[in-house]
Amino acid sequence: MTGGLVSLLVMGPIFVALIALYMMSRITGGEVIFYLASTVILGGALGAVLLPNLVHSSLSLIATLMGVAAIYLMLLSEFLALVQILVYGGGVIILVIFGLMLTNAQDDPVVMDGSQKPFAFGVGALISGLFVAAAVMAHWGDAEATLIPFTTFGERLFRDFSLPIIIVAFLLDIAFTGALVNARRAESAASEEAAK
Repeated sequence: MTGGLVSLLVMGPIFVALIALYMMSRITGGEVIFYLASTVILGGALGAVLLPNLVHSSLSLIATLMGVAAIYLMLLSEFLALVQILVYGGGVIILVIFGLMLTNAQDDPVVMDGSQKPFAFGVGALISGLFVAAAVMAHWGDAEATLIPFTTFGERLFRDFSLPIIIVAFLLDIAFTGALVNARRAESAASEEAAK
């Protein structure tokens, strides 16, 4: 509830400002979508890093990955957008949540200061410098867009690779059911001990 309210309070003014700029013909519709996707990416990334609850962090990471998929769609890379949604937004996050459910992760005390802080700052500054140098030295140009129709991708995926997809879906269903049973068993054992 609180996260949704905070998201609304942050995204609301940005959305209103973008719509106002679009109505005044200061930006195009594509730029509105780009800025909205960028806001979702940044907000989700901050939520994934800063939220104390691991499940909420995982859900924020899903928002970030969906925003990246929107950027891929704007770049006319439908295949990468679909892979982003299926593999990262679906598979990786499901595995993270399985891991959280199976390990019964509790909120640990947060240590904000440690001996690795200067090293982490140095590595972060080095990586940021590499990104800035790569962006400055890159040759930015208009790439020729090639479209791969979804029908072709769907035919290949569900006709040629239908058996592996069914096997993976079945295994994920088993893993999810097992994680749910283990989490419930641990909850009931803890409540029985508390009742004694």
